[in-house]
Amino acid sequence: MLVSSTMHLLSMCVLSLVLSCCQGREDPNFRIRAVNLGGWLVTEGWIKPSLFDGIVNKDFLDGTALQFKSVTTGKYLSAEQGGGSIIVANRTTASGWETFRVMEAILWVFGKQFIGVDTDGNGIGIVAISKAPGHSETFEILRNSDDKNRVRIKAPNGYYLQAKTEEVVTADSQGNKGWGDDDPSVFVMKMTGRLEGEFQVTNGYGPENAPQVMRVCAAPLR
Repeated sequence: MLVSSTMHLLSMCVLSLVLSCCQGREDPNFRIRAVNLGGWLVTEGWIKPSLFDGIVNKDFLDGTALQFKSVTTGKYLSAEQGGGSIIVANRTTASGWETFRVMEAILWVFGKQFIGVDTDGNGIGIVAISKAPGHSETFEILRNSDDKNRVRIKAPNGYYLQAKTEEVVTADSQGNKGWGDDDPSVFVMKMTGRLEGEFQVTNGYGPENAPQVMRVCAAPLR
């Protein structure tokens, strides 16, 4: 973000300098030419999408925004009040409180809390109260091989999240009922956005492979 902000500021300064030098010109043939620095000095995935093709599970890059709809309640998972309380499955539409951001194997909510197993309760309740992630906030998203949008969310206690009711989401399902609409541990996942920059490239490929990927894939942009 710092690099992007710096390059944006630099571009604005250059443009201001050019415009100030052009004040008073009346030559109709005079043209201002510029170059986009994106993809050259700043990694931007929308310019070079293939830069991320070699990353395993690229749909779960850090910063990716995900929404989960319960197949049994027909409603979205949501952090009550945007965070600081329980996770429910009672929202008919999805917005900020129903959007979860990926940070490695951790999901955080609108209020910047991390979702996790309620260790202060019975050990199966799901809450979004932690300000710092740990073992209780580490989850794994498992996809159905036949339908990549159908997923289960495995909690650190070894069980899967399930929407028992619209108001009760727990981590105590063995997930052995298949992938049908009668299994409360199945959710339909939707990706609503993701970040694609140097951080995602480095984390996705690893610090040793990322430089080579950048040299090969980003070279045509320079």
